[in-house]
Amino acid sequence: MLDAASMGGAERSTVRLRREATSEDGTEDGRQAKMDREKTTMDRRVVVDVWDWQTRVLHWTNALLVLTLALLMLGNEAMEALGVAKALRRPVKQLHAYTGYVFVFTFTLRIAWAFLGNEYARWRDIVPLTGEQWSGVAANVRWYLSGFKSEPPLSRGHNPLASLFYTALFVVLAAQALTGLTLAGVELHMAPAAWFTAGLGEEALEAVEEAAEEIHEFGLWFVIFYLTAHIGGLVFHEIGERTGLFSSMIHGKKYFPEE
Repeated sequence: MLDAASMGGAERSTVRLRREATSEDGTEDGRQAKMDREKTTMDRRVVVDVWDWQTRVLHWTNALLVLTLALLMLGNEAMEALGVAKALRRPVKQLHAYTGYVFVFTFTLRIAWAFLGNEYARWRDIVPLTGEQWSGVAANVRWYLSGFKSEPPLSRGHNPLASLFYTALFVVLAAQALTGLTLAGVELHMAPAAWFTAGLGEEALEAVEEAAEEIHEFGLWFVIFYLTAHIGGLVFHEIGERTGLFSSMIHGKKYFPEE
């Protein structure tokens, strides 16, 4: 039979083995050690100025305008589906058009700033063309496929994977601007498109209007999809990267681990 001292020693050994196993399998002590390491890493961050004030102002201005335009367009379509008279829907369409003119101006400024801004605002950072950027795209895809368990790839400027969507968004928004101006000219007789459509016959006007409406509506649903994906991706990267991704578009700074 085992005496009390032997039993006590066996119990202490069991507790010690459990603690060692706990540290190794990632629970309790292991989790605490990991948290301590992460805290140390978080404390050693380098502040990098990324977004200049022009980029930030244009980003939020265009985001607000695009959201307003989408809501007005959805509102107009809902009123039409409910059978609201065309005369009552006209003010909504006019407000959409006037807002669109403001957007065309600010969107043009953003395009120009992609040639004039700092290195992170320029086209070479937005459009993924280099081998390094495409490696970043692949790294982000692997991170997503891992279920966000591995270390996320960090980017100073635009995320390479998101840049694919940014590039598509720029193309779609340019098409929205052109078709919006066209519809304003055809339906509301607003310049400058009205100068070019005034001499068209009825059949030609109907064809132009129908084509512009189809493209414009596709653009609306792409923008809705993009906004949903953008917000979702922002949440995942904000949590995973811990670089201050969201707030960086407010104060312009990102926080990266010391190398």
